[in-house]
Amino acid sequence: MRELLTVDATQETANFGNVKLLLDHIRAWSLYPRILTLESGVNEPECVADGANLLMFGANNYLSLSEDPRVKDAAIRAIEEFGVGPGGSRLMSGNVTLIEEVERRIAGLTGMEDCLTFPTGYMANVTVFQTVMNPFVGGLPYRRQDGAIFVDEYIHGSVSDGCQLSRARVFKFKHDDLDDLRNKLEEHEALSNKLIVTEGLYCLEGEIIDIPRYVEMARHYGAKLMVDDAHTVGVIGPRGGGSPDYHGCADGIDILMGCMDKAMGGTGGYLCGSKTLIDYLRIAASSSVLSSALPCGMAGAMIAAIDLIESGQELRDGLQSKSRYLKQGLRNAGLTVLGTHDIPSVPLFVGDEALGIAFAEGLRDRGIFCPVMRWPAVPAGGARLRLSLMARHEQSHLDRLIEACTEVAYALEMLDGQSLTLDGRSRETADMPLLDLQRD
Repeated sequence: MRELLTVDATQETANFGNVKLLLDHIRAWSLYPRILTLESGVNEPECVADGANLLMFGANNYLSLSEDPRVKDAAIRAIEEFGVGPGGSRLMSGNVTLIEEVERRIAGLTGMEDCLTFPTGYMANVTVFQTVMNPFVGGLPYRRQDGAIFVDEYIHGSVSDGCQLSRARVFKFKHDDLDDLRNKLEEHEALSNKLIVTEGLYCLEGEIIDIPRYVEMARHYGAKLMVDDAHTVGVIGPRGGGSPDYHGCADGIDILMGCMDKAMGGTGGYLCGSKTLIDYLRIAASSSVLSSALPCGMAGAMIAAIDLIESGQELRDGLQSKSRYLKQGLRNAGLTVLGTHDIPSVPLFVGDEALGIAFAEGLRDRGIFCPVMRWPAVPAGGARLRLSLMARHEQSHLDRLIEACTEVAYALEMLDGQSLTLDGRSRETADMPLLDLQRD
């Protein structure tokens, strides 16, 4: 049984002594992440980073719009007309027409009634739960004791942070398990303010979620439904409008969260919903009220990106073909790829965290960058590499990736089962001490 690394209760902590202990432990087991410094080719298939030429499979620039000349020109024109920043928060400094326009366009793209944008997607998620679950004044619009949030256990960390800020009761249900969700809803059926939260596309599982099933569940139990659609906009749906467009269920989604730093090629987040909800968020969402709005140049760029997304079915078809090709090549080599949907995020399962880090380093030694996702982003012992595809990736890039993954897997003895134990941990690191910083 592995030993626990514990903290001496008398240890000096005034100067971050426990922080150093944690970092020393992480570094001792080579678990500290190696952060890439890009010098050129940002968000492009071929880049220069830390002085080396690399193939990039770590950027979520799915449609390659970040470097599209039409998008960049739109950003430049917006800056020339409106300046670089919005001037402050909307309530204090006023709105900018360009930002209102990008919100109208996002609402139209997704099929939702209205939209409110934020400088980052994280800001959208951390503010929405406290805004819709906590009373704004007195007991309105909802009393805190009447509310509960039901979240998928694999939900994004920004949602978890937002739930904690709301101080509402939070109940996790098993991943995409509607029976488990139903049981938890029935246990708390008397509550009047219930919110179900899932994602439209779980990129680390390689799956598109059947949102209409959640719409039906929410309606049956009198709950609201929120969908984190960060990885779907631009990628799925006949207009590239994400889950509501793909499933034709916009009228069943109460809150749609999305971001602009993936297929849209920019940065920023948004919340979509009814006009009533968005009007409320404009005056109650702290990430909007207490922060500057989306930069004007970004708003202009995102309007151009939406134009290209709406006419971008060929790009989406190309991404699906690349995804199929990559997954089949990896599986033919004997590797484990999660998921059944042809989406531009391909999760290559490794298992042990240390083995995942070694795999990523092996790829980097062969001129390929791809991040390893590990606990707490995924369950312990469930490390995987997220291979992110872009429209500008060529078949030669994919062939190099498949070849490199195969070489690394053989070097790490993954293909003959010598490195993994039944519980998903490698024999070489099974004795790594667990870190326990809990005090009595």
